Amino acid sequence: MRFVDITELEFPVGWQARADSALAELRAEIDAAVAVTAASGGDVAAARRKAISDGLAKAARMKVWQDLGPHLAALMKRKCWYSESLNPTADKNVDHFRPKNRVAEDAAHEGYWWLAFDWRNFRYSSQWCNQRRVDKKNGSSGGKLDHFPLAPSSTRAFAEGDDLDCEDPALLDPIDPDDWKLLTFRPDGHPTPSKPAGSADHERAESSIRIYHLHCKELVDDRRIVFGRIQRLVQGLERLRPKIDDPKIRAVYKSHQVELLKAVRPDSEYSAAALAYTRAEIYTLSKGHQVRRDWLAEMLY
Repeated sequence: MRFVDITELEFPVGWQARADSALAELRAEIDAAVAVTAASGGDVAAARRKAISDGLAKAARMKVWQDLGPHLAALMKRKCWYSESLNPTADKNVDHFRPKNRVAEDAAHEGYWWLAFDWRNFRYSSQWCNQRRVDKKNGSSGGKLDHFPLAPSSTRAFAEGDDLDCEDPALLDPIDPDDWKLLTFRPDGHPTPSKPAGSADHERAESSIRIYHLHCKELVDDRRIVFGRIQRLVQGLERLRPKIDDPKIRAVYKSHQVELLKAVRPDSEYSAAALAYTRAEIYTLSKGHQVRRDWLAEMLY
């Protein structure tokens, strides 16, 4: 995960007007269903839920957020915002960060239907992260679906007009400039919290790893390859450094340097893992003592 500046999103012509219209129509349908059901003495809560579900399932309304997919994708060169995977052979989803139709953690919640057409609630996601997957062979499962856990002391918004700022999400959010820093990665490719066990940030990272399925085998295997690549680049740079007065050696050194800097660039695939692995290489053991590679630190910072 890396920070995504969603305010840089570019919109298709007329998109916001379509989104506003879709929400207004949905509100009217909910109100009408409630009025008819109340007059007949029926179950108003059930009528509301059906109106919301049916209204959001209309193809023309689904197209509102689907049409924004390519524009969301462009912000991170088509990477999944949660896993950083390109996964070119799989479809991508426009995920609703706050679920639009129901909330897995609260059966009484109708979903954040009033945010169904709000671009600030959209995240670009791979199917691995957004849809339910169970990998019995490798012992992992996950997929965001309708999950939106909150911190234990948090107050959940239940209706349009409730203050979303009172919510304290227990999931890491790629549009939060600090959240991506709460994840790091082991050399074997497994994601792990960067903060100490027992802290709220540690718990949020653990929940996100599980719910976004960041520990699935495909992602772990890819990150392990990144680790090997970073190690080879750093070792190659260290081997070449003493000889960079030679123009030919210097040219090879610079090409390695460019390759390393590309790997940690935010829009590169698995860049957060590449950055974590490169930072870990700043310190190394030499003759039983820890040595700091100042040249590598300077290259990164």
